[in-house]
Amino acid sequence: MPSILTSLYRSLARHRLYAVLNIGGLALGIAVFLVLFLFVRFETGYGRWVPGSDRLWMVHSKVAFRDFPTGFDNDSTAHSFLSLLRGERPDIRGTRFTAESVSIRNGRGAVAERMMRVDPAFFRLLPYPAVAGDPAQAMMMPGKAAITETVARTNFGGSVNAVGRTLTVTSGGKPVDVVVAAVLRDLPPDTDFKADIFIPIAPVDPTKDNWGFGDATVLLQLPDAAAAQRLEADLPAFIRRHPLRETMEGMKATLTLVPMSAVHLRETSAKTVVTTLGVIGVVTLLIALVNYVNLATARAGLRAREVAMRKVLGATRRMLVAQFLGESIAATALAGIIGLALAELALPLINAAGGTSLAIRYGGAESILLPLASTVIGAGMLAGLYPALLLSRFRAAAVLASARAPGGGRAGTRLRQALVVLQFTIAAALGTGTAILIAQTHHVRSADLGFDQRGLLLIPSLGDTALDPGRRLRLLEAIGHLPGVTAVSHSSFTPAGGVFMMRTVKTGTGAGESLSMNFTQVGDGFLRLIGARLIAGRDFDPRFATDDSSHNMHAGAISFSNVILNAAAVRKLGLGAPEKAAGKMIAKNDRHSQIVGVIDDLRFNGPRNGEDAMMYIWRHEPPDSATGFVRYTGATAATLSNIEGVWRRLAPTVPFDAKTVEQARYDEFLRADAQRMRLFTMGAVLAVIIACIGLYGLASFDTARRVKEIGIRKTLGASTAEVLRLLIGQFLRPVVLGTVLAAPIAFYAMRQWLAAFADRIALSPAFFVLAGVAAVAIAAATVAGQAWRVARAEPARALRYE
Repeated sequence: MPSILTSLYRSLARHRLYAVLNIGGLALGIAVFLVLFLFVRFETGYGRWVPGSDRLWMVHSKVAFRDFPTGFDNDSTAHSFLSLLRGERPDIRGTRFTAESVSIRNGRGAVAERMMRVDPAFFRLLPYPAVAGDPAQAMMMPGKAAITETVARTNFGGSVNAVGRTLTVTSGGKPVDVVVAAVLRDLPPDTDFKADIFIPIAPVDPTKDNWGFGDATVLLQLPDAAAAQRLEADLPAFIRRHPLRETMEGMKATLTLVPMSAVHLRETSAKTVVTTLGVIGVVTLLIALVNYVNLATARAGLRAREVAMRKVLGATRRMLVAQFLGESIAATALAGIIGLALAELALPLINAAGGTSLAIRYGGAESILLPLASTVIGAGMLAGLYPALLLSRFRAAAVLASARAPGGGRAGTRLRQALVVLQFTIAAALGTGTAILIAQTHHVRSADLGFDQRGLLLIPSLGDTALDPGRRLRLLEAIGHLPGVTAVSHSSFTPAGGVFMMRTVKTGTGAGESLSMNFTQVGDGFLRLIGARLIAGRDFDPRFATDDSSHNMHAGAISFSNVILNAAAVRKLGLGAPEKAAGKMIAKNDRHSQIVGVIDDLRFNGPRNGEDAMMYIWRHEPPDSATGFVRYTGATAATLSNIEGVWRRLAPTVPFDAKTVEQARYDEFLRADAQRMRLFTMGAVLAVIIACIGLYGLASFDTARRVKEIGIRKTLGASTAEVLRLLIGQFLRPVVLGTVLAAPIAFYAMRQWLAAFADRIALSPAFFVLAGVAAVAIAAATVAGQAWRVARAEPARALRYE
């Protein structure tokens, strides 16, 4: 070991430039790999910290309709699922729970918290750590609650003071007093099923239960994946054996089982992004290792005489291989330490840019030391194996008898060119992907949504169940009189999501085929406020009593009054040109509604969803699902402050929540993609930098070996420009080939990613051409300095060079 370190030190000290390039490139590669390893481990590790999580499966439901086959995915199902299953399989353990937003009144006003209603088995299957009391026992007693440490500190000053105290929770518009019986440790961020407050679940009316749109999340404990597969295969027959009420004609529910480890990444788009970032980490490390191999093989001739002398003194080939592999691992270990330091320094920036909460830990189950050691040893072996075999096979007599050291020959040159092709294939593919990511993100943010989102605020707290329709109207009226506010209204569905419903309808008088149609309730002047473009007919008008659906409530169910459709809904219903649809009729059961207007599509569904067909019905009184809309002029901060002041005065017990439409859309639809795009871009840029570091080192070494050749060429009449073209062209050939090979790889990968977006850019050839040109230009700039220095040297000095 001492001889390995001594030899490594002498090699690095003798050739400082190559030492900096080799160790620096490896350190950057390891730093990128470690950061993206932490990200992938975090994203794929959701819930794994919970004991027994590997034996838990979530019941997932999918609801489809004849004319809407893509359907809806739900993480919930019927409340009665568990009791019905236990009737057939009493050996199966499971739990069910529901989640909702509630408010807690404290000295500073009302605070919104997330609450779960759980059954007694919840904390036995998910044994969240407690600091006081027994949460499983608490869920067996009505009126008890388990809260987190944060809630305990906020409301009672600490966990010790919380047990036995009463907490008033407003849920469903009704204040409920619960006694704190247990305090849980704050749950880590990688927790799928988390809340601030847990209370026992309430009985549910079985006549309102439904397989597809039930609101109970069900977890089952099964011995292994084979048992889960057998149960899942029986679920279609299980649904047939236990038919529940269907809310819509033609609805079909399908139940599947999702392992708890896969719940967080069950969406294909999220899984693809995490996989892609993991691949970037691996290929960035690979590029750094290719640099090491390239420079090591290029410099092999500089150590040829050292190898020859070692062989003369009795060293065997096995000993030499071990020597050079040891040096490679030691060099990688040094790079690993530097890379770890770089990762530590970069993590705050990474967390801010990527919206993550990554941390490097040196102890416990999530220690970075074992992955780092494995990376160092594996990378050192991979990087050092070929150079070790190449160096150890030099023949001592031939090397010592030769006037110049061997340089690896044509085979070595071809290998280095092949490795450069590999590097720039990866780098160009990543560069193309980054350009497409940025273009798609910009397209989504700047796309025409069918309305003007500037100067528009959303108030989701208007739909809080603690407010009755009259108070909601008074709040809107008071907000409408504030300076700078030009219009107010409400809607159940917003540009950042919300609530819409679905009904089966028929065109004409009801003789046609039933079609499923989304609809939402909107308030007074909503379409004018949002800036919807009227294609045909008229807006809702208070002078027409049949416009207001508030007058058409039958046993709590909404019956359509006059309706307004968007253009997509007109097309779906087959009503012909949108300009001629006004005045036509649609039917629901035995009730008929008239289409009084047609508007252009309002793209509220987000860029990934293509189903924009929507029917609007007018309701003067804001329902429980309503979100307030405020159109304003002037400063956003001042307007928000004024609205909050009105809210605190008229609804002090209800938490205030408001944000601009741009911010709400970003949070709901764009934030995750934007944050991951930044991580992708950082990884891609660093991969290109590492590839350029290797190319620079290779250019520096190769041009140094060709000084005499260049001197002879210039003596024979070659100009500086001709020499520059020769040297730069030699290095650009593999780069150009790499960019050509990168195009189909990037095309396939980005086409798969873009497929998740209903609103997406076209994969123009310009992306691939510009990325290739940029890669070639960067490579040319990288080697130009070395080529220029050699090309303009005086021939006489070059010929005297040793």
